[in-house]
Amino acid sequence: MVDKDFLLKVYGQCYDAEAGPWNLSKTSLYLGYSIRKFFEDNFQVKENMNVCNIGIGAGDWDRYLSYHIGLKGTLTSVDIDPLCCRQLMERMENENNPNKINIICQDAATINNMNSMYDLVTMIGSTRLESGLYDDILSSAVNMLKDNGELYYMTLDKTETMNDFVQFAVKKQLLLENYLFEYSYGFHLRYWKAVKSKSTIYAKSY
Repeated sequence: MVDKDFLLKVYGQCYDAEAGPWNLSKTSLYLGYSIRKFFEDNFQVKENMNVCNIGIGAGDWDRYLSYHIGLKGTLTSVDIDPLCCRQLMERMENENNPNKINIICQDAATINNMNSMYDLVTMIGSTRLESGLYDDILSSAVNMLKDNGELYYMTLDKTETMNDFVQFAVKKQLLLENYLFEYSYGFHLRYWKAVKSKSTIYAKSY
């Protein structure tokens, strides 16, 4: 049953004096657009695919994925914060979203019972940066992938270089299929598409 008082507070906080200016800004709207554009340009939704997103945050990306994937596949969302998990669960029910999300409230960096389960894993925005980790949380994402599974990794950490992820990809036998860097509205944005592959590492000249 939906806790309407809780949800009313959640929706209000999205546009209060603290969060509203950011959420309604052209910078925020552009970030949302660019994250979705790279995804739709580079990843194909297939029948019966299993998808996992690491880092729920406000839940907008998860709700987008639920509609984009639709009934073709299944979506699991993981976050360590119980409040983020509850907000997404309540919103899904209140909005009558027909596309179920399996919500797991757990530290993605320590999950070990979801290995080789997913065709696609996504980790976007500030998720990796807020975790305070690099190899550990990215390794968990890769471990969740089936062979030939795809990873969508997007970061706005200005201290992270292209070579950081390339070196990680080599260690994890990832095939780097596409990369985009842009500097927009004061943010350093990096987008990656990588595939879990047992073949020789191949990286384009970026």
